[in-house]
Amino acid sequence: MTCRWGTIAVSVLLCACSPVYVAKAAAGHASLLWRSRSMAAALRDPSTPEDLKAKLKLVLEVREFAFKRMGLKPTRDFSIFTPVSSAVTYVVSACPRTSLEAYQWWFPLVGKVPYKGYFRKADAVSEMRRFEGRGFDARVGGVSAYKTPLWFADPLPSNVLDYPPGELAGLLIHELTHGTVWFKDRVDFDEAVATFVGEEGAVDFLAQRFGRDCSQLKEYQVGLTREREFMVAMNGIYQRLDTLYRSPAADQEKLARREEVFDQGRQRLEEIGSPLSEPLNNATVLAYRLYTYDLGAFHALHERCGRDWKKTVAALKALDRHDPFGALKR
Repeated sequence: MTCRWGTIAVSVLLCACSPVYVAKAAAGHASLLWRSRSMAAALRDPSTPEDLKAKLKLVLEVREFAFKRMGLKPTRDFSIFTPVSSAVTYVVSACPRTSLEAYQWWFPLVGKVPYKGYFRKADAVSEMRRFEGRGFDARVGGVSAYKTPLWFADPLPSNVLDYPPGELAGLLIHELTHGTVWFKDRVDFDEAVATFVGEEGAVDFLAQRFGRDCSQLKEYQVGLTREREFMVAMNGIYQRLDTLYRSPAADQEKLARREEVFDQGRQRLEEIGSPLSEPLNNATVLAYRLYTYDLGAFHALHERCGRDWKKTVAALKALDRHDPFGALKR
């Protein structure tokens, strides 16, 4: 599995209510900006290694494809890059132990969000421990890239330049989609639409850039198949937990019986070659489910639009903001 589950619009980093939180978030983002470098300047620099130039050129080609071919809102985001050796941020999510209702944080600009971001992993772990002490399931997940709603360019973390072409294209288009289609208080829809546009947009980009029969596209499609198998397995865990938690059983019985569901889930994930490297609990299930929503309705819309990206993106932006999933299915 890749870090794509963390490719989220953590604009919450820069618009929370706590002054201390805001100060730390602003300092973290400012550090990324301070150390960033223009891709165009790096390409002009004769001292830039040729392999790095090739990766930067690919990023700029994906951006141009997203803006001109797909109709995503043109911005300067990811036209600069910054040195990063691990996750660029860390997000905390939490959930009661006998239900699948994610804890929601509220922030200005973006509204309700089922996660909270930190630039320091230690801060994220402290927040996770605080929720565990209150009786919640909680987890910390690494984020590979993010998109803010601010007016200056967001930098691309340098470590994602090592992703295979398909994963890199999917990540970039996913994040750029957040700058085009974003419904306040509907993070579930926002992430689903970005996942769909990112995956399908990457397929079209690879076909145009390297050819329909290229190895890059075949490799990416193999990865997508593996991720969809993972999605099916995680959804199975979710459904079994949902049935258990909605049953009339007492909470202590639910807590005991859910361990069997988690054990079976871990076994299934190992069978398909996608074992988790973190504890499996309610918060983990919901965090992954946020990025593995059924994308069938999005595919149907894209087909009705003649697979014309500009028409599809316009249709997505025009959906009812209060019930985008319902509007999409209708």
